[in-house]
Amino acid sequence: MKRTISLKDNKQFKKIYSKGKSFANNLLVIYYMKNNLSVVRLGITVNKKVGKAVVRNRVRRLIKESYRLKEKYLAEGYDIVFVSRIRAKDATYKEISGAMHHLLKKAGLLKIEESECNEK
Repeated sequence: MKRTISLKDNKQFKKIYSKGKSFANNLLVIYYMKNNLSVVRLGITVNKKVGKAVVRNRVRRLIKESYRLKEKYLAEGYDIVFVSRIRAKDATYKEISGAMHHLLKKAGLLKIEESECNEK
């Protein structure tokens, strides 16, 4: 299984926000751009407007788990940043996962069809 590297520097996030492409739905926003590497670099942002630390960490965990299960179906060589929206604080795992799948498909980052990637 391929490995994903975490984005940590504010500079990297700003570069993706300014030069990357983006798509959004009611729960998440995705920013992505090519990185000319053989790995995917992932960043997750949850704004303070979503809630206090416990709520923000819950949303972050849901996004991470949803990404982890879709990781093997992604195209390599991209920097990806997921930004949660305020509505994500009340969302279930299934809703977050569906929103992420929708955005990855819209961005053209999935290598396979929808039926093969969906969880049970």
